[in-house]
Amino acid sequence: MEASSPTLYAHSSAQQAFILIDLGETAAAVDQLADARHHAESSTPALLRAWLAAAHGEGLAAAGVRDHALRAFDTAAALLPTDPEDPELPFLFLAGAHLNRWRGHALARLGERDAIERLTDALPRLPATFVRARTAMLVDLAHPHATAGDRDAALHYARQAKQLASQIKSDRQLRRFATLALPPGRGSPSGSL
Repeated sequence: MEASSPTLYAHSSAQQAFILIDLGETAAAVDQLADARHHAESSTPALLRAWLAAAHGEGLAAAGVRDHALRAFDTAAALLPTDPEDPELPFLFLAGAHLNRWRGHALARLGERDAIERLTDALPRLPATFVRARTAMLVDLAHPHATAGDRDAALHYARQAKQLASQIKSDRQLRRFATLALPPGRGSPSGSL
């Protein structure tokens, strides 16, 4: 607001909403994300509007509002420019695997089995420099595999996620990792990670 920039205001407001999601204040986060989208509706680049729609989708998924979350991701895909790189928005990444990764994260939050396919497809396309995003994707992959009862796959992704999260000291991902409930395996009810 101080910079008189609708773009910066909408982006910073959405970033604050992610903190609310982490704190479990999903209703407030969804409201804040909807407000950010409203403020950005006509005065910001399409790339930001696509990013905000995806951000809103994540908030809605965190709140368990499946259909609206998926529609928000559909909107993000429709708004995404052909060239999703804008020199005026160097902090936004939706090219390549990024939007798929984000939608996969939302699907994993919603407990959707489709998360596995979407995340598995996006993982090899994620640039190696996006270590935090890769860590989050690995945690996201471990959860639906565990829910589906595929202990081996869940352990495979969980071990990689734990190693990366420890290396980059990501408390956020380590907390998410700690909530992983592995299905029981033969002779080992609690698999070692």
